[in-house]
Amino acid sequence: MPMELTGVQEVLNQLQMKASQVDGKIKQEATKAGAEIFRQEMAKNAPRSTLNREHLADNIVISETKDGFEIGPASKFFYAHFLEFGTSKMNPYPFAAPTFENNRVVVAKTMSAVLKARLGL
Repeated sequence: MPMELTGVQEVLNQLQMKASQVDGKIKQEATKAGAEIFRQEMAKNAPRSTLNREHLADNIVISETKDGFEIGPASKFFYAHFLEFGTSKMNPYPFAAPTFENNRVVVAKTMSAVLKARLGL
């Protein structure tokens, strides 16, 4: 029994049209939504000082770059990489890498949801 598919070209044309609508602003919106999840989760995982002062955890920021966004401690918390990787005299206290590993699926789903919503899919 032969089968004929009709409308395939129309569907392909619509998909191509939708893909062309993903302009820089929509991509940036989706990427920023994902970056915000990473920022929030990294802030939860970052260490807090036992002293009465500013905490690294309260200073996780999103910085816009030409290629997207960077998420990490504000520049005055330059010592964060010592915490993440350790030193010859200090064991590591990783908080950034586990945040990425534990949240990348959620971030991808969030970014996908933003793209779908903005494209009306």
